[in-house]
Amino acid sequence: MDGENPHGDKDRFGESSRRDFLKSATTVAAALAVPKALEAEATGALPTVSLGPHRVTRLIVGSNPIRGYSHFNPVTNRQMLEWYTDERAAQVLLDCQKAGINTFQSSYFQERWVRIMDLFHQKGGRLQWICLTSGGDVIPQVEHETPEWVRDGQITAVDTLLKHKPIAMVHHGHDTDFLWRAGKLDYLKTYINKVHDVGCLAGISVHNPKILTALEEKGFANDFYMAGLHYLTRHPEDWRKEIGTLPVDEGWIASDPPRMAEAVRQVKKPTLVYKVLSAGRKCQSEDQKREAISWAYRNIKPIDATIIGFYPRYSDQVTETVKMVQQALA
Repeated sequence: MDGENPHGDKDRFGESSRRDFLKSATTVAAALAVPKALEAEATGALPTVSLGPHRVTRLIVGSNPIRGYSHFNPVTNRQMLEWYTDERAAQVLLDCQKAGINTFQSSYFQERWVRIMDLFHQKGGRLQWICLTSGGDVIPQVEHETPEWVRDGQITAVDTLLKHKPIAMVHHGHDTDFLWRAGKLDYLKTYINKVHDVGCLAGISVHNPKILTALEEKGFANDFYMAGLHYLTRHPEDWRKEIGTLPVDEGWIASDPPRMAEAVRQVKKPTLVYKVLSAGRKCQSEDQKREAISWAYRNIKPIDATIIGFYPRYSDQVTETVKMVQQALA
C-alpha cells in the first residue's frame, strides 16, 4: 500500500538479503542527501535528492491531468482527456525532460499508459518512473473490498508492472487508508517485502497525516513515503467530527497542508509531497501559484520532493513551474 506473506520470504535472487541491502543503501543515501539536495545537477536545471541509489529532481511530473483526473468535475475531466491525446501526453513528458525534470510518477492506466510511454521512448524519452500501484488497476474489482483483497491485489500489481521497469513502486494512498481503517497496516510489510524482492524501492502513499506518523512509529522497511497535502479520503463521520457538517465536494480545506507538512517534517525518510497546488485551486494568479510552491518547499525537508501535474493547454506550465521551483530553492 503485515503479516502473512503468501509469496514467502525466500530471496529469489540468491543474495543474502536484497531487502537488507536496499534498506541500508537508502539509509546511507538519506544521510548524505541533505547537503546535496541544495546542489543543482551539472545542467543547472533543478536540484536533486537521493531516492535509494537514484537521484530524482525535487520537482517530479505527475499524471492526473493526463489521465483526465481533475479533482473538479466530469466536464473538466473530459476536457483534459480530449486535449491530452497520446501524442500530446508524450510531448509534454518530453518537455518536462528538456526543462530538467528527470522523474515521472503515475498510476498504471493500462493500454493507454503503454501507448504514451512507447511514443515517449521512441522520441528519446528517458524519465525515471515511480509507479503508484493498486490491485484495481490489474485485477477485476469486487463489490466489497476486504483487507485481504487489497493486500493480494497489490502483490499482483507488482508482478504485472515489473516488466515496465519502474525505479520504485508505491502503495496507493486509498489502499493505505483502507488498511488503516481496518486495523491491518501490518499487511504493508507483505507489499514492502515483495517490492524489495523484485529489486525496486518501496514507497507508501498516505492522505492522512496520522497514518504517516503511525507508519514512522512502526518502523517498516519502506524506502520513502508519498504524502498528499490534502486529506481527501475522510469519511462522513470524520467530517462531522472535525467541522460539524459535510462538504459539497471532496473537501479542500486550508488547514490540511500545514498538518501534513508537520508530519512530513517529523519522519526521517524522504517524502514525495503531492497536491501542492490543491489540484489547480491555488493557480488563480501567478503570484498565488508561486507562493504555494514556495510554501511547500519551505515546509518540507531538504531531502523531500514535490509531485506536480501539468495541463499546458493555455500556457507553458512546464517552463513556468520549473522556474518557480528554481526560485523557491535558490
